[in-house]
Amino acid sequence: MTPMRAIRAKCLDCVCGSPQEVRLCPSQNCPLYPYRTGHRPKGYKDTTADTAGEKTADSPAFLSKDGQ
Repeated sequence: MTPMRAIRAKCLDCVCGSPQEVRLCPSQNCPLYPYRTGHRPKGYKDTTADTAGEKTADSPAFLSKDGQ
C-alpha cells in the first residue's frame, strides 16, 4: 500500500467508511487533513531529496559492527 492510500484508508476509517464525510472533514488541525482525498495538496514540495544524506539513529552509520 502506498503512503497516500494508507492516509486515505485512515481517513475513511476515521469517518466510518464514508467518502462524503472525508471530503467534509472538519478536523483541519489533523496532520493528515491536506492529504485526506488521497492526493498531494497543491504546492506540495517533495523533501525526500533534502533528507537523503541525513544520518539518523537507525542509519547503518550509527549501528555497531554486530548490527545493533
